[in-house]
Amino acid sequence: MPIDPDDPPIWLRKLHVTAAQIDPSDYPATPAEGILQVCRLSDAQLALMKAFRKSQGLGESR
Repeated sequence: MPIDPDDPPIWLRKLHVTAAQIDPSDYPATPAEGILQVCRLSDAQLALMKAFRKSQGLGESR
């Protein structure tokens, strides 16, 4: 289905805004760095969850 140039879909009209918001420094330089970032975030989330459970008197989760 061809796109009508006089009435393009909303995603196409907003594409330039999205492209302008993307900054390469927001993303890891290599896949390995990305995996390390995910692991660090996962460890941090686990520590926060354990601290919250402890503060609420809920004990350790399994």
